[in-house]
Formats: sequence, C-alpha cells, structure tokens
Amino acid sequence: MANDVVLRTENLGKKFGHRWAANDINLEVRRGDVFGFLGPNGAGKSTTIRMILSLIAPTTGTVELFGHSLLKKRELALANVAGIVEKPDFYLYLSAYHNMQIAGSLTLGSNPPKTRVLEELKLVGLADRAYDKVKTFSHGMKQRLGIAQALLCSPDLILLDEPTNGLDPQGMKEVRDLIRVLTRERGITVFLSSHLLNEVEQVATRMAIINNGTMIVQGSVEELLKAQANRLVLHVQPVETAAAVIGRIAPNVSLQITHNTISLSVDTAMIPAMITAIAAEGCSIFSVEPKHSLEEYFLTVTETN
Repeated sequence: MANDVVLRTENLGKKFGHRWAANDINLEVRRGDVFGFLGPNGAGKSTTIRMILSLIAPTTGTVELFGHSLLKKRELALANVAGIVEKPDFYLYLSAYHNMQIAGSLTLGSNPPKTRVLEELKLVGLADRAYDKVKTFSHGMKQRLGIAQALLCSPDLILLDEPTNGLDPQGMKEVRDLIRVLTRERGITVFLSSHLLNEVEQVATRMAIINNGTMIVQGSVEELLKAQANRLVLHVQPVETAAAVIGRIAPNVSLQITHNTISLSVDTAMIPAMITAIAAEGCSIFSVEPKHSLEEYFLTVTETN
C-alpha cells in the first residue's frame, strides 16, 4: 500500500563531470523492511544514500520520505530519518557517554537525558563501556556506537552505509544481530547498503542491486532467489560420461564443466530422471547441490549488465 512506503526515489541520478555515479535509481522501501542495497564497491551506493539524506543535491530525479518531498519539505522529510554514511566519527579522547551527549545535543538541540543515553548504549551492547574512552574501542564497537548515536533522534528509518565493512566475523555478527533488534523490537525500517552478499542475505527482506551506477533489479529477497532455485552443481565422476547423459536428456541446457563438477540450470521436474540416468551409466554421484544463494543471483544479474 502507498502509505506503507517510507522511501521512494524516482529517476534519481548524480553526475560528476561527464560521469554518472548513479543514474535512474527508482527505489521503494516499505515500512518494516530490512532493505538491502547491493552492489560492488564504486557502484553508486554511497552516492545514492547521500542524495537520500540531502548531503548532496541530485542531478536528476526526486526523493520522497514518509510522503514528503525532500526538495520541497526537507525538514519534514528528514524528521524521522537517521543515517550513517561510510563510517561514524568520534571524539576519541572522550567517553562513549560524552560522545552520545554531544551527538544528542546537535541532533535534538539539547543534551539528551542520561537515562536515554544509557538506554541506547545498552541496546547496542555498550552499557558496560559507557564511560570508557572511545580510543579504546574496537572497530565493531565504534560501528555500534555510531548506530546508538543515530538512534537518539528516535528514527523510523535508518540508513546504514556498509556497516560491517572492515569488521571481523564477530563484529559482523554483532551488527547483524543489532539490525534484527532494531526491526523486531523498535519497529525501525533499515536501509542497508553493502557489497558483502552473505551478510545481507542473512537479514534482508527486500533488496535492490546496483551496478555501474544503474539499478538492475528490485524486489523480495525470497522471490528473487526463487528464480535461481533450478540451478544445480553436480559433483560426479567420470564427469564426461555424466555430461553426455545430460546432453541426451536435455540437449538445450548449457553446462559449465570443471574437473569433477557440472553446473547447470534445469527444470526441477527433470532432476530425478537425470540423476537416475547418470547413476545408471555407472557414474559415482558425490553430491547434488542446489545453488540459489544471493551470491549466485548477484553474479547472474551483474554479469549480464
């Protein structure tokens, strides 16, 4: 429904000199989404987020937030929005608590209550480090502190630009868990840009893929991945015999053959007969792996665009 759309862009683009960093970006983010905005480094993700947050002016197109035009009603449009672009910055020789106070005073116009600051620090798992200097924090802790600062304005939509970039596996998990908390416990819609496909696959409900500044596809993660549900990788020996069998059963199917594997896309109804026929030829089948991960889908759509 229209009133469930919290962010909409139409033909949004930014040109630097003769180069389009982002062009014709049409996004629709709905209330309650964890929206994954995916693309390789340099694809135009940060440029798009900067335009949405009114940090840079678009060359073309429009942005609408919570039904308000960013161009015509900037304050209303951004009233319920928070964002972190690239990485948060802090006063390293001050504590997390004092950094939160400074951020809150800039955002809210006055120092936030102590209880509010400690509440947000607790949410991001930093309550026990509230009075420690930020210079002692790990990269992952700084990322979570940045999110805590963004939460001081009680946003309904938060935009996170590569929040797990540079983190170790534990730090990635902490940010991932925090995103789930924001959506499930706070009801915050999260717009998450990343080039780390596995990270987004674990939390996103909807997504868009951008490549070379142009948006390729948008939709439900579940529905988009269904398009790849018929991709298989067979680990089989001898691979030449198995390939010949497949060629007889499905002569129009394209095969990618390596030393002991065959990758192919085939109608799921054909798979049982195909496997039976390969086994009947005396081949040893070690595994049959469906390939419908976000990585597989991403590679498929970006290689053709």
